[in-house]
Amino acid sequence: MAGAYFTVGEVEALIPALEKIFVQVLQLRAGLRALGQKLDRAGVRPNADSDSEVEIDSGPPAVRQAKAVFRGLDEALNDELERIRALGGEVKDLELGLVDFLGTRNGEDILLCWKLGEKRLGFWHAVDGGFASRRPIDAEISSASSLD
Repeated sequence: MAGAYFTVGEVEALIPALEKIFVQVLQLRAGLRALGQKLDRAGVRPNADSDSEVEIDSGPPAVRQAKAVFRGLDEALNDELERIRALGGEVKDLELGLVDFLGTRNGEDILLCWKLGEKRLGFWHAVDGGFASRRPIDAEISSASSLD
């Protein structure tokens, strides 16, 4: 597994920034859901991934505007997710606010697992594991130094 390795302290130092980013992420997702429902009721399927200007420029003015706003919200959401990646985290679940950071335990690669709302980093799991296999941070992890 490639990437920078993190210690518990390094991830904990990122928690305030992660919380701020997730405030934006949750607001953007709520806006996307609401606008998506509005477009759906108008019989329009929102498509943030499309690069087709024809799709944005078709329909009544209110629908065109809603499509453009939807695309803007989606781009802003992707920008926020990129901010997390730039910090070294990998978003695992937007709804739960799960982010993993590469770490080590006894010389083995692991993932340090943070969940929105947790004020401290308390859990880790194997690289091939997931949220359900989280285990409490132990001395082998918390004493590890950064390897990058």
